[in-house]
Amino acid sequence: MTPSFRSPVPVILVEDHAPTRRAIERTLRDSPDRVEFVAAFPSGEELRAFDAELDCVVALVDLRLSGMSGARVIAWLTATHPRARAIALTVQRDEQAVLEAVRAGALGYMLKDEPTERLLVAIEDAAAGRHPFSSHVAGALLRSLEPQPARVLTSRELDLVAALARGESYAQCAESLGIRLGTVQSHVKNVYGKLGVNSRSELREWARRHLK
Repeated sequence: MTPSFRSPVPVILVEDHAPTRRAIERTLRDSPDRVEFVAAFPSGEELRAFDAELDCVVALVDLRLSGMSGARVIAWLTATHPRARAIALTVQRDEQAVLEAVRAGALGYMLKDEPTERLLVAIEDAAAGRHPFSSHVAGALLRSLEPQPARVLTSRELDLVAALARGESYAQCAESLGIRLGTVQSHVKNVYGKLGVNSRSELREWARRHLK
C-alpha cells in the first residue's frame, strides 16, 4: 500500500561531500511549500544513529558514500522503514550504478546536476509511489532489462550476427559458416524478428552493445 505522505514532503539527505550536501540542502530549504527539509547526514552510519521516525520520508542518498555504501544505506532504510522512499542521487550514469540502486531498493535514480524543478518533481513522485528516473539513465535501465543474447539467439545465429556486423555479405556468411545462402537468409529473418531490428545498421548496433 502506498504510504500517505503529507505535504510538503519530508526529505532527508545522505551525502558525504560537504559542498554538495550544503548546495542540495539549500535547494530543498528554498522550496518550503513543497519540501520539508528534515536533516542531512554525511554518512550512512550517522543516518542509522538518527533517533527519529523515518517511515514517511523521501531519502536522497548518494551511492558513492565513503564507509557504508549508498546501496547499503538504501537497503537498510527500505528494510527497516518500509514506508520510506529512497532516491539514489549521484553523478554516475552507467548501467551498473543504476542496477545497483534499484536492486538495493531505490524507487528512483536522479543525477546531482538535475535542474531544481526536476529534483522537486522526483521527490513528489517518490512520495506518491511513482518511480522517478533521470532521462539520462532511464535508457540504461531499459537496456539492462533486455534478455541476454545467449538466451535469445542460437549459437549459429550469434555467429551469423557477428559476421554481418563485420560487414560480410550473405554470400560470404554462407561460405564462412559452411551453410547455404538460403539458410543464411532464413537465419537473418529469424534474428531480425527475435531482436526487433529492421536493418543491418540496427543489427550492427545491437552487436556492438552485446557481442564483446
